[in-house]
Amino acid sequence: MVSKTASNLAGLPSTSLDYEIFTTTLNSFSYKTPVVAIDEHGEPQVSLAKNYHVHIKQITFLNLVGRDKKGNIVSYQPLEQVNRFLMAHHIDDGREESDQYAKGLTHYFSFLIRLQEKWDEEYDEYLFDELVDLPRPVWNFMASRKEQRITYQYRAALKHSVLKEPDSKLSLARTTASAYMNAVVKFYSFHLRNGIKFNNQPFEHEVVKLHFAAGASSMKAYMTKDIHTSDLRLNFPRSKRNSGEAGEAGRRDLRPLTNQQWSDVEMILLGTKRVIKNVKGHLRFVSLAEEYCLFFLVCRFTGLRKEEAASLHSGQIVKPLSNKPMLRIGVGDEYGSLTKSKDGTNKSRKTIIPSAIMQLVYEYTRSPRYLKRLKKFRELCKAKRDKEETAFFDSVDGVDENKNYVFISASGKPFFLKLNELNNRWSEVRDTVTMISGQKMKESIHNLRPTFAVALFRILLRKMTTDKALAAVAEVLGHDDMDTTLKYLKIAQDEPTGDEIYEDVLDFIGVFDDFDDAKSSVTPIGL
Repeated sequence: MVSKTASNLAGLPSTSLDYEIFTTTLNSFSYKTPVVAIDEHGEPQVSLAKNYHVHIKQITFLNLVGRDKKGNIVSYQPLEQVNRFLMAHHIDDGREESDQYAKGLTHYFSFLIRLQEKWDEEYDEYLFDELVDLPRPVWNFMASRKEQRITYQYRAALKHSVLKEPDSKLSLARTTASAYMNAVVKFYSFHLRNGIKFNNQPFEHEVVKLHFAAGASSMKAYMTKDIHTSDLRLNFPRSKRNSGEAGEAGRRDLRPLTNQQWSDVEMILLGTKRVIKNVKGHLRFVSLAEEYCLFFLVCRFTGLRKEEAASLHSGQIVKPLSNKPMLRIGVGDEYGSLTKSKDGTNKSRKTIIPSAIMQLVYEYTRSPRYLKRLKKFRELCKAKRDKEETAFFDSVDGVDENKNYVFISASGKPFFLKLNELNNRWSEVRDTVTMISGQKMKESIHNLRPTFAVALFRILLRKMTTDKALAAVAEVLGHDDMDTTLKYLKIAQDEPTGDEIYEDVLDFIGVFDDFDDAKSSVTPIGL
C-alpha cells in the first residue's frame, strides 16, 4: 500500500517521498546466538554460539521503502520494531512460522501510512497547534481518547472492511480481519513485556467466559473456559450467508466439491491436463504439469492434507496387486512422512488409496521425468550441505536427503517446501472450472479432504452403524477430536454430494464390507 504524500513510521520530519511496506521472506535458515567477548587488546569481538541455534522454517521481514516521484527507490529501512517481534516469535516461543503475523502487521502499518497521508494533507507547520491537534500518527503514540488511538482506529477500519466495504477487492473475510487484529495485539503485547512505555495503553486486557458444547469424548454436555483477551477483539454478527443459517456446510473449509465441480476437475487432471493462466496480461491455456495432476488426485482419493500428500516418498508407494481394488497407506512418523496435528506432533495413521491411483503414482516414480527431478533433488541437497545450510535438513519438517520424495519440483525442491506453489496451481484449476461451467468455484485444495470424507461416510453408512462409520472416518482423517468428523457426517446426511461413480464402484466391490478387518497396508520400505 503506497502513500501519496510524505510519511515516516518513526515520526521523523516528512519528506517528498512516497512510502510503502515491502516484505522480504527468508526460508530455512538457522539463527545462532551472537556472543560478545573482550580480546587481549581490550577490543570487543563478536562470534556465534556453536552449541545453540534455532532453525526457522520461514520468516517474513517488513521494510519501509521510500520512492521519489519517478518511482525510484531512494530509501530502504527495516521496520526493526516489527522484525524484532517476529524473530522473538521464533527464537523465544519456538515457533516455526510467523506468516500470519507478518501479513497482519503489513496490513496494519500500511493503514498507518494512510493515516499519515491524511494528516499530511490536513496539517503543515503553520496550521498544526500542538495544544489542540493530535500529533502525526506513529505506531508508539496513543492518544488520550480510545477512539483516537491508532489501535482502535485500526479495529474500526477492519470492522468496516468486513461489514460495510462496497468494493469486494478491498473487503476482508471475518477470519482474516480477526487474524490481523490478533497480530497487532501480539505485537504490542511483546513490546509491553519488554518494557516499552506507551503514553497510553494500546489496549486493555479482558477475561471473557466462553460456554461451549463439549466434544464427543467428554462426559459433560457443556463446558466453560476463561479466555484472556483484549478489548480490541472483533465481534461480528452472525453471517447472513446461506439464508442466515449457521449450518456446517456454510463453512467453506468443510464444504465438499459438488458432483459437477469434481467432474470438471477430474476432466482436467486425467483428460486435458490444461488450465487457464495469465501470461503477460493475457489469459491462455497452458499445460498443467503431471506432478500437480497426480498430487490433486492423491489428495482427493486419500483425504490427506496437502502438507501430508506433499511429503510422500517412494517407500510408501508399491505396485498394487490385481485383486486388491483398495489399499491402506500409512503416513506420519512411523512411515517416514509428515502429518499435521493440533499438538504439532508427527502422528502416524493409515488411510485408504484406490489401487488405480496408486498405480498411477507407481508408474510415475519409475519414469525418466521423475528420475530427472530426483537427480535435481540430490544436487540441491549436496549444495545445501556444501554451504552448511543445516536448517534445510534439521528444522521441523526438514528435508531427509536419503528419501526419494514423490512430488519434486523441476528445481529439485520437495513439494512440502513449496506449498504456495500448490495453491497457485490449484487456483488455475479452479479458474478453469469456473470458465468451463460458468459457475464461480471458490473451494481450495483443502476442500478435497471433505469431498473424500463425505463420500466415504455415504458408503460406510450403508454398511455399518453411525458410531462405527464415525470412528472409521476419524481414523483415516487423523482426527483426535471427533467434532470435525461429526460435521462431515452431518453434511453427508443432510446434503449428499461427492463423486457418486467412485462411491458406487466402492460399494459394488465391497471394499468396506468388513472395514475393521481391512489390514492390507502399504508398508514403508527401507525405514
